[in-house]
Amino acid sequence: MAKQITPPPAAVLDFNEKNFRPSVVETELYDWWERSGFFTPPDRPSRDEKRFVMMLPLPNVTGDLHMGHALGFGGYEDLMARWHRMKGEATLYLPGTDHAGIIAQIVVEKELAKEMDKKGLGREQFLAEMWKWMRYYQPRIYRQLRMLGCSLDWTRVHFTMDPDMQRRVRVHFIRLYKKGHLFRADRIVHWCLTCQTTFSDLELLHETRTDQLSFVKYPWAEKMPAGTPDVIVATTRPETIVADVAVAVHPDDERWKPYVGKEVLVPMVERRVKIITDEAVDPQFGTGALKVTPGHDATDFEIGQRHNLTIISAIDKDGRMNGQAGILAGAHRDAARKKAIEVLKQKGLLVRQEPITHAVGIHDRCGTIEEPLVMRQWFMAMKELARPAIDAVRGGKIEIIPKYQEKIFFEWMENIRDWAIARQIWWGHSIPVWYCQDCGEIVVPDEDAPDPTVCPKCRSNDLKQDPDVLDTWFSSALWPHSTLGWPEKTPDLARFYPGSVLETGYDIIFFWVARMIMMGIENMGDVPFTSVYLHGLVRVSGAHGRSEKMSKSKGNVESPVGVIEEMGADTLRFALVNGVSAGADSQLSEGKLQNAREFANKLWNIGRFVLRALEAHPQPGWSADRSPQNDPALGPAERWILSRTEAVVADLTRLIETYHFGEYTTALQQFVWGEFADVYIELAKLSLRDPNRADAAAKTLAYVLDRILRLAHPSMPFISDTLALQLWRALPTSERTQSLVIAKWPEPGQRDGALEDRFAILIDIVRAIRNLRQSAGVKPGARVQATLGGDTRAIRELGDAIAHLTQTELSFGSGTVAPLADTLPSVPEQGPLPLGPLPPGHATVVRAVEVRLAAEHDAIEHRARLGKELIEARDLLQRSREVLAKPGFAEKAPPSVVANEQAKLAEREERVRLLERELGK
Repeated sequence: MAKQITPPPAAVLDFNEKNFRPSVVETELYDWWERSGFFTPPDRPSRDEKRFVMMLPLPNVTGDLHMGHALGFGGYEDLMARWHRMKGEATLYLPGTDHAGIIAQIVVEKELAKEMDKKGLGREQFLAEMWKWMRYYQPRIYRQLRMLGCSLDWTRVHFTMDPDMQRRVRVHFIRLYKKGHLFRADRIVHWCLTCQTTFSDLELLHETRTDQLSFVKYPWAEKMPAGTPDVIVATTRPETIVADVAVAVHPDDERWKPYVGKEVLVPMVERRVKIITDEAVDPQFGTGALKVTPGHDATDFEIGQRHNLTIISAIDKDGRMNGQAGILAGAHRDAARKKAIEVLKQKGLLVRQEPITHAVGIHDRCGTIEEPLVMRQWFMAMKELARPAIDAVRGGKIEIIPKYQEKIFFEWMENIRDWAIARQIWWGHSIPVWYCQDCGEIVVPDEDAPDPTVCPKCRSNDLKQDPDVLDTWFSSALWPHSTLGWPEKTPDLARFYPGSVLETGYDIIFFWVARMIMMGIENMGDVPFTSVYLHGLVRVSGAHGRSEKMSKSKGNVESPVGVIEEMGADTLRFALVNGVSAGADSQLSEGKLQNAREFANKLWNIGRFVLRALEAHPQPGWSADRSPQNDPALGPAERWILSRTEAVVADLTRLIETYHFGEYTTALQQFVWGEFADVYIELAKLSLRDPNRADAAAKTLAYVLDRILRLAHPSMPFISDTLALQLWRALPTSERTQSLVIAKWPEPGQRDGALEDRFAILIDIVRAIRNLRQSAGVKPGARVQATLGGDTRAIRELGDAIAHLTQTELSFGSGTVAPLADTLPSVPEQGPLPLGPLPPGHATVVRAVEVRLAAEHDAIEHRARLGKELIEARDLLQRSREVLAKPGFAEKAPPSVVANEQAKLAEREERVRLLERELGK
């Protein structure tokens, strides 16, 4: 337990203010939470300790956080962390940042380009500038995480380029190399002409574009018999023709079977190449003949490997055609394309051109069209590492939420390719490999050894370290165990690995999630977490009105800071999550923010009302953590709201447990606003005026508010703790919890189902009368007459509550309602009460109760509305009849379900009867 520290003065606001002012509270309250040690798990684990461990998906140190971060960090992760902490679990929510590799270098290069040239700086000076950027943005990111209210354990913060983390990455590389998982080879890679580096399959985006598809004639190398068809190849990249080494056709393509093994001449370079067969060829594309260019196309490279074809690279790393390009040499690839078309036309080999809309590979970091090149690179062999990760998910050891993402996971993992792990940039983890300049020996030291200075093979001291750095995902894949001290066997590693949940966006399931699973199993022999929650993306409006993902490299980032400063963190957190289904994309609208802000103010004003009630009716010797449900002074309204509170506790607990966070916030708001505020508080105002009932009402208000604040805390931590601290001060004997951060999550108590059902009818009737008042144009505050008829047995004793909530003079049939009784009598077993003479007015039917308002109305409009209600009622009645008529339903369904459907049928029959009578049918 954290030491006792007095909350900051700002946590106690002026409760005369009608609007909650988060700016007065949030900074000081968070600082107090952090100083108090609430976010750090107890030093000494208990014998039966339950743990909850979650690693922050380390944000890139490339600038401020954006709304996507706010959704994940404040919307979902901190919600889970706070909930598990309140459940009494040792909760570790571990913070940190990622050095971000390519994207960080791109961002800094752009800034430096405004003043100087990166190349003019040199590597050491440039890295010094990178560290300046890191030292500037790291504290900003951590400040923004605090602004969001993220209850991170700041005693365990990490950065992927910290010295200890660099050592762990080095150990990981060396161990993988010695196990044979890493190798160096000449393979085709994705090359970015702008960033001047390779990048992985996962960083390759496909953008739809319209280009020219050129149909080019490849002359036969030998004279062919008359009638032999021309070999015509369709290509969108005529500039790469100069690097062709074969023409491939599908082995089942009857058009080309007679010509397999024959030779043709490659246009522009007159190279003789054979026609070969390969199943990778799509016979439906173009003429069914494919130019094979292993040096500049990934599919062609694989064809070349299968057929042992020569590799020709005609384009250099800067995008210029080299000496292998013949007549195109010296031109940039874009200019070379135009020149190739001109040459082909001159030689009479360009048959035709037609537009084609197709997917073009681009580098997601800068938007440059990729240039596939064959280069000597370091690769990680993935098949063997992927197998146990696939088994872990398929065997249920790891649950992916939402479940449909599992299919995507399996499809990618089961077709995984070797991972090119080297990047030709300066910022990142150096590859711990040295090359002997005399004999070419590759030197990888032992993990605890210093950098090598002598070649073990020829004893030369002319060794040079590989100039490349490791892909940023290489280091972040170690995050769940490297942050806990691996490879050392630390107490943290023993206590907190494996973790509980990994929460992140579905767009990096392969970038990061899959790699963590593979590396965790490889290094620790166990999965890094047991659940993966994949949230959707917060999208923004992009070009042509299309929604697109936010990205710092695209410059379309929306910062959460402005919203927090204006409306508060609680508003932003609630708005981002509210109503959003698991894994669904969303857009944050002004409407959602305003709704969340109004809900925060509603909580604030509820708190003000309850505190004033306790001030007027002090409750010494009673605490808010004890339910007053056994108090004999309780009226039906008090017993109802207490029962509903226990129901909501159970419901919200279930929703959080099952990762239905959007439904959790919606259900919370519906209860607080629709039941507690709109119904019970209005009825409590009557009870508080009655000396015999005021104490019971005050206790009920305090108890329900305490439960609401606990239920709201995971999503809205600042306002909930602010109000809770004040509530507990008003009840000196309340549970001596320092803060909601470490308070107990409520356990559901006893319920009165029958009473809840009666009040559910009351609420429906109240809403119906309010709607009738509005449609009749009755001014707010004006009292009118209302009459209830039909089956009113269940709500007769609640008549004055209905009258108070609707500002009506209420009667049942021809009689006036009796005062609200202290207890609700059992409903007599009899038919519907007779309906007396009804005054003219607006009317509707709620369940089996006829509701009539004495007010002037438009008869035609009134009948039209009732007609629509009758159509809907008949439709519902038909559905009930169909359910009960299903073969075997009555025999197979649980008795309670059958009884519920039968009661629903009776209610719907009565509703149709009443509506038909009203319409004279």
